[in-house]
Amino acid sequence: KLSTHMQLTLPDGLRGDLTRGEQLYRDNCSTCHGMEGDGRGPRAYFINPKPRNFLHTASRASLNRPALYESISKGKLRTEMPAWDKVFNAQQIADVSEFVFHQFIKQ
Repeated sequence: KLSTHMQLTLPDGLRGDLTRGEQLYRDNCSTCHGMEGDGRGPRAYFINPKPRNFLHTASRASLNRPALYESISKGKLRTEMPAWDKVFNAQQIADVSEFVFHQFIKQ
């Protein structure tokens, strides 16, 4: 079941671009989530609860492409994670989602 769950695709037929996603991640996400995806970016010290560590076992077990897309789009309640759909278009969110999934989640 888990492997099938991890093969789910992005919503609305979107396909993420890793190169564009990496640049968007570097410019917008790494300050909190860190370049290594470990939740230890330069701003992480000031944030409570701490930013998501994508390398954690629980993250790797639960975050597939649709879950990442939703969290990036809508943000996360009771955290500092903003709703990026106010800034990025659907393709940009797909690009970041694909990069995070490919770089940190998929094993």
